Amino acid sequence: MKYFPLILLLATAFVLSSCGEKEMAEDEIRQIGMSPCRSSAPFIKTLGFDPTRSSLSTDEPGMMGVVLVEHPRKVADSASQRTYQDVSWNKNGWMGNTTTDIEGNIYTAPLPKEHETGIPLSQMNRVFRIDSETGTMEVLTKLPEPDSVAGVVPFAVLGIYYDCHGKKLYVSSVAGSTKDKEKGVIYVIDPEDGDIEDRLEGHDAASVFVGGITGEKRLYFGGLRSSDIYSVALTRNGNFKGDVRSEGTLKHVGTPNDIRARSLRFDENGNLLVAGSPFHFSVPDARIKSETSYQFSYDKNKKKWTLVDGG
Repeated sequence: MKYFPLILLLATAFVLSSCGEKEMAEDEIRQIGMSPCRSSAPFIKTLGFDPTRSSLSTDEPGMMGVVLVEHPRKVADSASQRTYQDVSWNKNGWMGNTTTDIEGNIYTAPLPKEHETGIPLSQMNRVFRIDSETGTMEVLTKLPEPDSVAGVVPFAVLGIYYDCHGKKLYVSSVAGSTKDKEKGVIYVIDPEDGDIEDRLEGHDAASVFVGGITGEKRLYFGGLRSSDIYSVALTRNGNFKGDVRSEGTLKHVGTPNDIRARSLRFDENGNLLVAGSPFHFSVPDARIKSETSYQFSYDKNKKKWTLVDGG
């Protein structure tokens, strides 16, 4: 009997090691996707730009790639706007959305503009990182290429988001999908070395976002085959667990059938804010021309999201 405490201790240690992760506290979960956590890249200040008025743009007229823009102190004073572009920022074609991590590193991916890509379709399924200190852009990871380019849509990465809680990068790619077949993949990527840690296959997603207001850490994503918003549970470390479920839709009376959730985020009150725009799997869709804003509120009693504004 004197060995019983030791056996119990070893058994407990085994169970804990098997689980691999400790439980998340309720307050910890609620802050996911809401707490300010991103830093401005130090290189911005080094260049003499004001970090409080500067941002990275991928939509500057006549400028391919990523551009640093220092906005004027007054909106009317557009002549004082300054721009800067490192030589490494425009070598890989047009770029899409950007996301920033805790240390100020910036992540982005190729996205066609109008009828141009800037690079071959075979080189689009990759993620780039702009170093927060040097400002140099290099390939972080090359995602799997489609087995064939026959009939595939002219896109690769559409959604990209850095989760400060799990310190993981989420990337949605439709490389290999056709207008009739959904072959998209959502990847969990280690931003330190670009390794793929997990993947969710069979989902074409326009946007990705991680939030915890419902009491669970979940990845939300806007579908490209419908106007629905979906989610899947995440572990503490940020990997996928459980099944995908629908959380709501942008489709209601008067809404066009082609509206898709192109951007997702929480406001300071935990409401889900969505920017929707048309999408048809064609190159002109790459750049958002017009957006419609939507707001969803979470009902804790019914455990569901409800559309309260938009459309």
